[in-house]
Amino acid sequence: MDINAGSINALTARTSLVFNKYISTVPSHYVKVAMTIPSNAGENFYPRIAELPGMREWAGQRVVHRLNTQERFTIVNRTFEETFGIRREDFEDDQFGFLTPAIQQLAADAAKLPDRLVFGLLENGHREIGIDGQYFFDTDHVGTGKNGQPTAFANIMRPGDGEQAAPAWYLFNTQNPLKPLIFQTRRPFSVTSRTQLTDGIVFNHNELQWGIDGRCNAGFGLHNFAFRSTAPLTAENLGKAISMMETQYRKDGQPYNSRPNIMFVPTSLEGAGRTLLEKDLIPQLAPDGKTYITGSNPWSNTLELNVCPYLDPLVRND
Repeated sequence: MDINAGSINALTARTSLVFNKYISTVPSHYVKVAMTIPSNAGENFYPRIAELPGMREWAGQRVVHRLNTQERFTIVNRTFEETFGIRREDFEDDQFGFLTPAIQQLAADAAKLPDRLVFGLLENGHREIGIDGQYFFDTDHVGTGKNGQPTAFANIMRPGDGEQAAPAWYLFNTQNPLKPLIFQTRRPFSVTSRTQLTDGIVFNHNELQWGIDGRCNAGFGLHNFAFRSTAPLTAENLGKAISMMETQYRKDGQPYNSRPNIMFVPTSLEGAGRTLLEKDLIPQLAPDGKTYITGSNPWSNTLELNVCPYLDPLVRND
């Protein structure tokens, strides 16, 4: 194409349109497990969310349950970019027809970044600190029993005796306003062109460039609604995991309603996940505790299955 002021201005408008149109079509996994929080500074401060005890009959004055802002945690925004360039002669001669798909790829990479951040954080949740000052996935989170007394609960399960470790799989309750994870956005991604003939890079280096940049980060939300397991993905272990999530109560003794509604598995567990959540009949442990027989599947269609390519498909040593 001829490079002149008119064609360059039209090209700049077209690349922005292509970018903005394509980025909205890219499917994402993180939106199912993370709440999106806007940011207007270099970092956001979050209180260590004290558990609200539940509704009470209003007798006398209100009872105020204050969030603890003294022990707060921070999510610092990070800046990300991706840029490509091409010689002016190659662009003039339009040898590749490259521009639209290249801009679309930038849009796809920007749209997938939240997944990379959220699930990368999740994968390290058993060794990263969450909002309560403990590992996000831990064996002794402070909670409340049915009698209203403090107790401990675990949101992590490892292989039992005689079991081989599996790639990590996850359960989430996403039916509450507070989600297990946070995606924090400071500046949305946009595309910038350096294509004017007077631009230094064009004038001095004979190159046209297109790049995107934005600011964002991910952090941990409410650990009560997330569960990690490296035990084999079986009906028995799924039942244990669900039971462990459900054994949580508010300070007034009412159930926390933390039963999971969604399962995330890596690609290597897709077959096991589909068998467990989509089949009516599955192998089950016989009464002798050693052999398996075919029986009805109590977990068929009870959870939404998500196969996430951003989860590690391999067995890792925790």
